[in-house]
Amino acid sequence: YSLWREAALPLSIGYFMTDIFIYCIPKKDMIITFHHIIMVISHYPVVHDAGAKLAGAGDKDWVTWLSIMGYTSEVCTVLLNYRWYLLQTLEENWIGFGMVNISIVISWAARVVLFAYLLIWEIAPRAAVYAETKQVLTYSVMVLGHFVIGLLSLYWLGLMCRGGLKGLITFKKPTPSKDGSFSFGGDIGRDSGEVKKRKSLDAAASGVAKAVAKESQAWVDGAKFNEETKAKKL
Repeated sequence: YSLWREAALPLSIGYFMTDIFIYCIPKKDMIITFHHIIMVISHYPVVHDAGAKLAGAGDKDWVTWLSIMGYTSEVCTVLLNYRWYLLQTLEENWIGFGMVNISIVISWAARVVLFAYLLIWEIAPRAAVYAETKQVLTYSVMVLGHFVIGLLSLYWLGLMCRGGLKGLITFKKPTPSKDGSFSFGGDIGRDSGEVKKRKSLDAAASGVAKAVAKESQAWVDGAKFNEETKAKKL
């Protein structure tokens, strides 16, 4: 457990902080920013023995185990990175792409199950211990952190599955970004819905603008004035 507290966690927290500044803020990805902040707040006390003892209400080994279990959910990041690589390099459909997608869906479903298990069977039964040691705030952060990450996992799982089985196993070359950089939302399909919505709004706005321009031109040409004059005579 000391290796996890003294080496793995500091490196991971450093990664989250770096990613916020080099990816999340430039890309304005607030969901991933929120994810990273929750992870840092939930895990940083475990880095030190004294912090782990407070976070675990006296049981530093249990809270370190809980931290490790929570981090097992991040294994799917490897698959996501490989999926992004395939999206950039594939030119036609490949069965391996579908297998990667299905693996990601399974891993995210496992994340949801994992966090539900940790909340119900590991964290909830210790509520009395935290109340007794007056670590209610610590306990609240622990519950909130696991709940939020589990909820985000469910949200991302829904995004991946919204195209059905065909959408999972069929490769479709994405429209590259202007700078060719990585976008988590674009990778899992979140941004595609936003783009479609934006295009619909742009099309509607364009239609209104054209109608107004046509009406204005009719008045300038005198056609609209003549129509109004005839109508009044009738």
